[in-house]
Amino acid sequence: MAKTPLDKQIEKARKEAQKNAYKEELRQRAASIVSSQPIINGVRIIDDTAEIVLNCLLENCKDSSTGHVSYDNDIFPQAVSRSIGLEIEKLIQYGMVTSYIPWANGGMLNLLPCSFSYFERKAAAQAMSLASTTGEKVDSIIFISHRSTDKDVADMLVDFFCGTGIPRNAVFCSSLPGNDINEKISGEVKTALKSSAINVAILSHSYYESAYCLNEAGVLWYRDDVPVIPIALPEITSNNMFGFLNNEYKLRCLDSDDDISYIYDAVSEAVSAPQTKHSIITRENQKLRERYVAFLGTREIQIPVPTTTPAISTAEITTDDERIVLYYILKKNVRKVSKAAIYDWLNKSEIYDVDIDNAFDLLSSLAGGTVEKDTLEFGIEAFRKYSANAASVLPELKECVVRHTKLAINTFKAIWSTDTLDPTIGLFIAYIIDKRMSTFVDRWKADGQIASIKQWESKNTLDDTLSKNYGTCLEFLVQNNFVYASEWTGPGNVRQFTLCPSLQEYLFNCPAEIVDELQKLKNAHYCDLPF
Repeated sequence: MAKTPLDKQIEKARKEAQKNAYKEELRQRAASIVSSQPIINGVRIIDDTAEIVLNCLLENCKDSSTGHVSYDNDIFPQAVSRSIGLEIEKLIQYGMVTSYIPWANGGMLNLLPCSFSYFERKAAAQAMSLASTTGEKVDSIIFISHRSTDKDVADMLVDFFCGTGIPRNAVFCSSLPGNDINEKISGEVKTALKSSAINVAILSHSYYESAYCLNEAGVLWYRDDVPVIPIALPEITSNNMFGFLNNEYKLRCLDSDDDISYIYDAVSEAVSAPQTKHSIITRENQKLRERYVAFLGTREIQIPVPTTTPAISTAEITTDDERIVLYYILKKNVRKVSKAAIYDWLNKSEIYDVDIDNAFDLLSSLAGGTVEKDTLEFGIEAFRKYSANAASVLPELKECVVRHTKLAINTFKAIWSTDTLDPTIGLFIAYIIDKRMSTFVDRWKADGQIASIKQWESKNTLDDTLSKNYGTCLEFLVQNNFVYASEWTGPGNVRQFTLCPSLQEYLFNCPAEIVDELQKLKNAHYCDLPF
């Protein structure tokens, strides 16, 4: 006898209830394991089996900026392959994983930023615990001098040190209350300066305006037995440094791989830090650089310190395409650059309307340059000329870069402020925030993303408006340059998009007023169950 529509509905509800019961049992089993794990110096220690799974996921993550991993279960040891669902649920509760979508023999998920530094933070926490039990004391031996208005840069630098295995309490930042207005150095700062093994100064226009910071700079200069690393924000060059920290010191920048590597080498040597794997240092280097670039995109423009007239003319560089690519070459201080590297930089920096082919063609015409296999080799004479005068040329080129920069965060704020955001798009934004979703799949993989949305709708007891309109929502993100293409199929069709850095940073730390409005949207799509 054929089932009636009511019978089918009851059967569907029963299966869904069984499925939810299994998920709840899995969550409870995971929670009991996670809650029993010890916390050492603020770090929750992951159980051994989950650590094995996390390590496999880290090894198979191709892009730490997104943390996206698509995997088959055979990447895991056979001993744990049958309990992957439980292990990933534990990692979700440990705060290491989000946006988990399983399928028959694998799945996809996003690793959260803290997962990339977990093993280093664990080692540092255990070392600190051992030191405390043996009566040893960890001194503040890395002194970071900076204006409190530049605290964000200091924070990301501290996170970089911690990610590479240096204990957080081995770093002292001078951003204490009152440092913007007082000129007298406090006793706590004096003690830290006396015990520092290496000093770091974050130089900006604001730093040079502060009498307190200039006093700190004088102490750093006076202690000539302790190395000083000056880190420059964009408005500071060797031509406009003054006072104690002048152009006798070599400036370092946090958007340069070479400079970040130098900073790590100098600091780790000064504090005798334990050796860290090269892959970990490379990953933390990239995270710091990308975080710094995103910060610059939202930073208020500083009043520039007067500079000298450029030593050379850029009159032969006549197009914006050339100027932007030349800016990249001089910032990286490299003569050979691939088209793929430029595309990646443009996407992550949110720079638009740049014809790379045209830039390569024109720049290769200068003093013996060539283009082979989508790689530009800048002419050696031209490279020497411009790189030797990079400090004076870069500010001029950067003006062009700024003109072509269109930050997704600004577009989003403009749309939001006009109250014209489609309610379905609003639901999609709520989904992105709740799931901390930074990548979006298309084409044949779209079914997996829609399945994730359906899970979110079910968890929040929402109707299926969003899951039915995923394609339209993704197209909205693409049209407004909220995302960029990050993966392609063999024929060259886009199969994955990644959220632009400035918008990701904004949404993942979303203001309360926007969260409240999105909750109202979710409430409007609340779906009463028929049973």
